[in-house]
Amino acid sequence: MSKTLALVVGVSNYYDSQTPNLPFCMNDVVEVRESLVNGLNIANEDIISLGESADVTTMDFIEALKKMSNLTSKEDNLIFYFSGHGGGKSGNQHCLAFTDGAISTQAIIQFLENVSAKGKAIFLDCCFSGNYSVDGASSHNINNTIDDFAGKGYAVLSSSNSIQSSYKHPDKSTSVFTSFLCDAFRDKLIVKQGTVSLNDIQKLVCLYSQVWSYRNPVKQQQPIFRANMGGTIRFKVHDYVPYQPNKIYEECDDYIIYDVKPSHSGVTKRYSVEVILKSPISLDEISKVSLEVTKKIRRAEVYNNADTQLLLSEKMANIIWIYFGRDDSDMIRKTYLCITTWVDDTQNKDWWYRVNSEDTFIIKNVHFKLLPYYESLRSLNQENMGSRERVILETREMLAILITLAERIIYQFNEYKNEILSEQELVDALESFISEVDRYYFKSTDFAIPPEDIKNWSEACSLLFGTIHDLSLYYNKKYLSQRTTANRKACMEMTISQYFSDVESVRKLEIDL
Repeated sequence: MSKTLALVVGVSNYYDSQTPNLPFCMNDVVEVRESLVNGLNIANEDIISLGESADVTTMDFIEALKKMSNLTSKEDNLIFYFSGHGGGKSGNQHCLAFTDGAISTQAIIQFLENVSAKGKAIFLDCCFSGNYSVDGASSHNINNTIDDFAGKGYAVLSSSNSIQSSYKHPDKSTSVFTSFLCDAFRDKLIVKQGTVSLNDIQKLVCLYSQVWSYRNPVKQQQPIFRANMGGTIRFKVHDYVPYQPNKIYEECDDYIIYDVKPSHSGVTKRYSVEVILKSPISLDEISKVSLEVTKKIRRAEVYNNADTQLLLSEKMANIIWIYFGRDDSDMIRKTYLCITTWVDDTQNKDWWYRVNSEDTFIIKNVHFKLLPYYESLRSLNQENMGSRERVILETREMLAILITLAERIIYQFNEYKNEILSEQELVDALESFISEVDRYYFKSTDFAIPPEDIKNWSEACSLLFGTIHDLSLYYNKKYLSQRTTANRKACMEMTISQYFSDVESVRKLEIDL
């Protein structure tokens, strides 16, 4: 079973007359360790900490680094944190300073890159700490699964850029950056389905730092984030038990209630019901089935979450849509003959029962909407369905290409956020990637229709491809005039988060292929 381990280092004492002591770094070690335990749920025994007694020699550090390296497995995540002096502005080699000497920051990053742990998160709290590099963007190989790819690699978040100092917090016993980092580790609002992503941690730290720099213009700190990592690391902070909605399946003489899905809105209780007709029947007979099913479902108790259940429990349904098909395949592929609508007296019946085309009408007080392309869609599905092997192969080939392009786009965007690239330089850097994304995305829309047993995975991949295409839109030269700089940045941030979420969805579904 995978776990997260951490090496936490804070150096307070320096016996060089030219280097002042940093008493608060001892406090940083204590604070980081506590936040890792109580925020990220890392076991105490999985944390090695140095510096509570102020001194950390280079040998102390090297031995601890080797020990931590030996403790990790290829499924684990590793966190490395350093607080102390940092030397070497932009243009010079940056070093982390220990009590009796210094070690190259880049050498430490390179060592950690080669540690067997799957994902490595490195946090550097020292002056000029943005003076480091990573080996470009991650890439996805068709021979690897998404499970192999997601969260694999290393990422570095520094407390300041390559020419800035890092400071003690004026109102706390720790440094500015460490204070923000520990707050992010403990933040419960970024916990999603029992996990916290490295992406959300770094975004929160950067947000706090932006506010700090605005309020403290002479002590600005701009964190620098770079990653050579597939997607993002997800730290498990607690067991997640998803809400399990009730399932309704009922077989009757002439029809099957295949599924009942809640589509509640506010205090309006609404259901979408899928019904399989066992044999061809007239619209008059379908209206009778519709009324019969409506009567059964009005008292149904199906919800998407506990909050909605608490709000609507024991209420009668206000709106019921029934989707009719002929077999399981129609239900799986959402190919329907017709849809009937029923609403109670609390709803605007003139609106819901409106007749505005030849395909909408009322029969025996049941509102119908015919779907005239039903037979065509069934034929299309059957004629264009690919073999399981073909669909999996072509989708995995596309995953390798588009995910690699997405990672390159995100890497360049991070350099823009780091203020290494101007917006125009970002637009120029992304131009070739954008044309490639366009070409491959539209190619993916022509794939064969997947067999039913891999439909969910295939659809999740299609959603991921769409999100990657969205990444290519905001800094596309064609559309720059449609958004402000701030809006482009915000949209890109949201789409990156969606990309990480989509990768995780594909990862989970791929395991069952």
